[in-house]
Amino acid sequence: MSVPLRPGDPTRLGVYDLVARLGQGGMGSVFLARAPDQTLVAIKVVRSEYADDPEFRGRFRSEVSRAGQVPPFSTAAVLDADPEHDPPYLVVEFVDGPSLTALVDRQGPLTGAALQGVAVGVATALTAIHGAGVIHRDLKPGNVLFALGGIKVIDFGIARAFEATSRHTSTDQMIGTVAYMAPERLDPSFGAEVTPAADVFAWGAVVTYAATNRTPFAGESPTVTAMRILTQPPDTSGVPEPLRSVVESALAKYPEHRPSARELLDLLLAGRTRTVRPGPPPPPPPPDDVVEPPARHLQRGNRLRRVAVTAAAVVTLLSAGLVGTHMLSKGASTDAVAPPSSAPVDPLTAILAGDRRFSLRLGTTSRFFMLDDGSAELDVSDGTGSRSQFLLRPVGVDYMIQSLTNEGYAGPEICLGVKIDPDEPIAPVVATACTPTKATLFSLVDTGKDANGRPAYSIGNDYGFLLWDADKKRSDVTEVGEPRFAEKYTFVDRGEPPASAAPPTSTKPSTAPPTGPKLVDANVAELKSYAIDLGVPVVITLTGDAGGRHHLRSHPDGSVDFTGTAVTESTRMTITPAKVRKRQESNENTVQIVATPKAPAAGAPSCLTDVRKAVLRMEACRPGDAEQSWKLTPAGDSGLFEISGAHTAVRSEDGPLLTEGGWSAFETVAVAP
Repeated sequence: MSVPLRPGDPTRLGVYDLVARLGQGGMGSVFLARAPDQTLVAIKVVRSEYADDPEFRGRFRSEVSRAGQVPPFSTAAVLDADPEHDPPYLVVEFVDGPSLTALVDRQGPLTGAALQGVAVGVATALTAIHGAGVIHRDLKPGNVLFALGGIKVIDFGIARAFEATSRHTSTDQMIGTVAYMAPERLDPSFGAEVTPAADVFAWGAVVTYAATNRTPFAGESPTVTAMRILTQPPDTSGVPEPLRSVVESALAKYPEHRPSARELLDLLLAGRTRTVRPGPPPPPPPPDDVVEPPARHLQRGNRLRRVAVTAAAVVTLLSAGLVGTHMLSKGASTDAVAPPSSAPVDPLTAILAGDRRFSLRLGTTSRFFMLDDGSAELDVSDGTGSRSQFLLRPVGVDYMIQSLTNEGYAGPEICLGVKIDPDEPIAPVVATACTPTKATLFSLVDTGKDANGRPAYSIGNDYGFLLWDADKKRSDVTEVGEPRFAEKYTFVDRGEPPASAAPPTSTKPSTAPPTGPKLVDANVAELKSYAIDLGVPVVITLTGDAGGRHHLRSHPDGSVDFTGTAVTESTRMTITPAKVRKRQESNENTVQIVATPKAPAAGAPSCLTDVRKAVLRMEACRPGDAEQSWKLTPAGDSGLFEISGAHTAVRSEDGPLLTEGGWSAFETVAVAP
């Protein structure tokens, strides 16, 4: 999917006119362009930090030349390149078709001829790629496209130029995606060099994903996935025979036990199976008096650096609860992994454990991230005050980042989350409820030390890595490829956290009353005088003029609409005064709308929540939360009212909730308690 060019993007490279942006990764940006003959092409523009490296340019020139020799029948053809341009760029065939990821997400696992077509098509592409002396290094479902005429494999041929440039790499950083990486890419004891066999392993993982909608070593986190790749047999249940036997042969732990791409193709076309010879056992764990450095935090959905530990070391670290970030000095004893509670703990370890507040410094600058209030985007400041202080709340191997901006005030806890708007090119970090989701769970990637010798981290999640655009003065979470290309941040210790901000023992929303100033009921006297039912079970209905008395209805997934036509557990609500810090004119007639089933529901009560514009959901009630405070405005006849929230003026037409059009007049009908 393409998006418009951003300000500052080039509009022409060589003879090519750039018309849209296709994506961005660790190597650079990808643009849609028109060639002089008006055909569409894809242009990969290399990041500026590579452009100044003579070693990179030499490798780039060599790898592009080799990639140009790959037959294009199952790959995106390399059409042109200019390694001497500033910045260098590569022109490849534009493949207008969905990826394997998109197809499986939309239609589910593939079967029959479609699955066989993927297996054969990708094996054919690898045969051509390897025949030209090229290793793909990043084969995954997102790089397998369905084009007119068959399968096309993209993004091959120049990864080595980036990975092998010493100025930009280290021994623990590489091109690749963890779920599709061969054991030898994670631990050199399985193979000292990366060979075409690594692509064959990735082929087995890709075909398993196509057949089952999961990878063969899928874990709860990249660390667990890496551990399973190193130590466990693949889970290929769901892959039909005889394809399953070929897949399992491709997923052998040791590269010498895997078929070549040509052998894969022959096996598939002949419908034969292949027995994998057992390999040597994994290397033993290190002696008790030596602890290898733990695997660093890995970015979910993004690139993974080399895991420089054996499988046994990974197991040891996970069982010790280190979750990959509590760094140990090489050679330390195992007793140092989990010190007794009486032992001193350094501030960074305490911060990573969620036991101390901190400020988040942008690189080596004197600027710090700040959250001004509960409805703001992430901003920067000089680091003073609780607005610039945060707490880490561990959730498995990841974290929620809690802001202390409302410390000392009544109201819900605030965490950082990624705001996704399909119509906006930027995904800023904003204040949101502290509920674990893919938007609020972040991974920390240890990037070593900054220029001042302080431990530095990149911060990211499924949507990409956290960046700060100093020109636009906005945060943005975007795909940058490998963690080493992301911006680095350091933690500055700010002391003990407030008692009310201690991490919970459960991820369920807390029902305990908030600390701080006492909350009071908003003034809703005017609503009572207009015969609007308060404090009793009701159904909230559209007026008859809207075409029928449909009720506000909640669904098991938390969504709401106006499709209810009967009094049921999903349509019973109670309108109660909203909790406010102080009664004032601006919060008059504000209420909470609480789900009120006859049978007590499991868990905390749920309230109608204005998550964002036109997105309403039922979420656990949070006293004092602005997104659960609704303004009821009397509308003409007695008992009619309009509803508006923090983001949405509620209107409805034929069931959906709308912000434009539809009807805005509602009424309540009391029902049996």
